[in-house]
Formats: sequence, C-alpha cells, structure tokens
Amino acid sequence: MKRSFPFFLQLTLTISLLTVSQIYAQKGYRINIQVEGLNDSLILLANYNGDKQFVTDTAFKVKGPGYSFTGGKTLPEGMYFVAGANKAKLFDFIVSGKQEFTLTATKEKLPASLGSKNSPENQLFFDYIKFLSDKQKQQAELVELKKKAAPGSDSSKMADGRIALLNKEVQDYISDIINSNPGSFIALFLKSMKEPEIPPTPVLANGRPDSTFNYRYFKAHFWDNINLSDDRLVRTPFLHSKVEQYLTKLTPPTPDSLIVAIDKLFRMAGNNQETFKYLMWYLTVKYESSEIMGYDAIFVHLVDTYYADPKMSWMNATVKENLIKRAIVLRPLLIGQPAPQMILYDTLQKPVSLHKVNAEYTLIYFWDPDCSHCKKETPLLRDFYEKNRFQYDLEVYAVCMDTSWKEMKNYILKNQTKWINVNGFYSMTSDFREVYDVHSSPVMYLLDRNKIIIAKRVLTEQMMGILTNRTKKDPIK
Repeated sequence: MKRSFPFFLQLTLTISLLTVSQIYAQKGYRINIQVEGLNDSLILLANYNGDKQFVTDTAFKVKGPGYSFTGGKTLPEGMYFVAGANKAKLFDFIVSGKQEFTLTATKEKLPASLGSKNSPENQLFFDYIKFLSDKQKQQAELVELKKKAAPGSDSSKMADGRIALLNKEVQDYISDIINSNPGSFIALFLKSMKEPEIPPTPVLANGRPDSTFNYRYFKAHFWDNINLSDDRLVRTPFLHSKVEQYLTKLTPPTPDSLIVAIDKLFRMAGNNQETFKYLMWYLTVKYESSEIMGYDAIFVHLVDTYYADPKMSWMNATVKENLIKRAIVLRPLLIGQPAPQMILYDTLQKPVSLHKVNAEYTLIYFWDPDCSHCKKETPLLRDFYEKNRFQYDLEVYAVCMDTSWKEMKNYILKNQTKWINVNGFYSMTSDFREVYDVHSSPVMYLLDRNKIIIAKRVLTEQMMGILTNRTKKDPIK
C-alpha cells in the first residue's frame, strides 16, 4: 500500500509500514527494479513534488538483482526516482499509464544502461537520456575545438556549424517524440522543457534595434509550452525551477509586480487542485517568512485573495487559522499604510503622540536596554541623527521596550540620545508589541510627514540609503 512521507524521515518509520503494505496490497502498481551490482538490503521509491521529494514506498532485496515496489492504489502520474538505502538517487523514471513494468540497469553504468520491459514510455525516456548525453559529449568536443581555433577562422566556423547541426538534431528528436506520443507524460514533459523561440529583433522607428524585445517576448511566451493545469508537472524536478525563474529573473522584484505574476500563475493553474496546492504552500512559506522589505504584502494578498477558496480544504485548519491571524497583524503595517497611533509617556511622564510629531520624516526606533544589538545600533543612529536631522527634517520616536524607568533613563543618559524618548509600556493606546508586531529589538519604521509607512525593519545604514534616495541628499558622515 502506498505511503507518502517527507524524504528525510527516518527509514525505520517507512520500514514499519512495509508489513502493512504487503498485507493489504491489491492490484494497483507493481514496479520491478533489476539493477546488476546493487546489493542494498532495501531501496526507496520516491516522487518529486514541487521543490520537495517524498518517499512513496520501499522494497527489500529478493533473490538475484531484484526488488519490487507494489501497492493497492495506482500512483499519481509523474516522474519518480529510485534511491539506495543511503538515500542517494540512482535514476529517474516515469509512472504513466499501465503501472506494471520492469526497469533494468547495471549500477556502474547508470544512466546509460537503463532499460524497460512493458513500459514503452520509459524506454522512450531512457533512449532520450542516452541520445542527449551523446550529443552533449559531441558538443563539448566542438566547444573545445573552437577554443583552440582563431576567431573567425575556418575551424571556428566549422565548429559553429556543427554545433548548430547538433542543436537541430536534438530539437528534431524531441519534436518527433512529442508529435508521435500526444497526451503522454513524456510528450508533456519534453514540451514543457522547450523554451520559447525568440524571433528576429524588430527595428524601432529611429532605426535602432529594440533592445528590450528579447526580454519582453521571452517573458510573454515563457509559459507557452507549459500546462500548469496538468498536475503531472508538479511531480517533476523542473516545474519548481520554472516558477522560481519566472518570479526571480523575469519579474521586477517589487511587491506589486510579483502579485500580478503570482495571480497569473493561479489563473493558468485553473481548477487543478494539486497545482493550486503546490503554488499556495510554496508561495505562502516563501513570502510569509521573507526578510525582503515589503514582501509581506504578497503574503497578505495570498491570504486575502485565495484562502477562502474551496481548493484550500487540504490545509490543516489550525495552520490556516494561524496564517490568517498573521495576515491580520501584518495588514495595517504594510508599506503605504498609515502608521498605527501610539501615545506613550516620555521621561517626564507626559504623553507624546506619534501622529503629532512635526517632521518631514519620523523614525520609530524600538529598543531595549539589555539588547546587545541595540547597544551597537543606538550609537550609530544617534550619530546619524545628530548630523542629519535638520538636513532631512528627521525626528526619532524612540520606544523603550523595558518597563523600568530607571533602566530607560540610565541608557538615555549613557548614550546621550536627544530625540523623543518614550516608554512603550506606559501607554494611552494599545499594546505596541501587538500593534507593531515587535517581539524583539532593535526594530525601525520610517514614516513620511503624513505618518505613512515608507520603510520598515531595516537599520541605520539602510535607512540612510532610503532617505538619500527619497531626498537626493547624501547624509553627512
């Protein structure tokens, strides 16, 4: 019986399930593995899922070179791999269509020795691997030949011509597999790996080539050959890298641009549950925990836009609830939002309103007298403030995160901080820790004159750069 567990789980857990799987095994899948020279006591069957790999089954060695994976339910179609007892991958193969077949190989000659019985699709896949490996060796030889030849020489031109021929042979070979096997997994897989062919660069009205055409065309047609609504691609080792390439290399690294790109991915996934699940979990983890300023807006967008979708039923209810609560905390703290009001007491125990600080820029500085990082950051911020406060029309609203007036005043005296000093625990408003999501120190928020958040969770050096970019005034060192 099939079981899916994260690939890193202890083998003992998987082995303990083997007896159960043998007892209840019915007609579902039987994959025989015969690898000459492989003597591991057991081997693993694992599948890809986005950027993760999961153990699906185990098989003990029987007489001769044989192992057999069996289960009562058919396996989800996609790409799988066999790993030894040490978890090192031996080879990839395809699960598609009939799930009763035999894979053969010689351990010392992997992957070239791979063969298949009763699985024409796997034989096509193995032949493709061998063909591609052979062409890559030929290309490497030609590249070395070209390096030794003089630029523009007959030898160099000959190498270029032969490399172009090799590339055409590979493309023709792949196209033949795709066209001859419509609907098959291997056709889907190979087509998805084909990148868009960029046409000749057009000439602009001024007579110059359009320098941005290649980028714009490649991005616009990046997904032409990839069907995100087919969840078989989720169970391959390449789809995740495509998603990453699209988001990190082809999309401007701003929250607004990334949100547009992410929404496009979900539209292309359509109603496919598995693709939706992969995208949602990966993107939630990626952006909820991102340390890049402003990317929390992407996480909040994911929650606000998709968490009510019925396709979210797969997520653990408690996890989902906690993520929604996290979005509720972050939503009012997003860049571009008005900073929540704080009315805290200064050292004379008089209330000071954050929103009434009269300055072009207000920097909220959360600090603690016992914080080792604050002891380094406070002098840096103090020096910057004293030298540049008038140039930038900057004020600091420094919030002590210690309840002790004595500790607070001693720290202020020692560091000679002449900005607005207030204590967070003596407040006429809500708990600053919950309102500003501050549970460690130091933390900074930069506000404009209207007390709109323009930067957050960066320290003095980064704040200097932000102020310089906004004002075009270099700070005084």
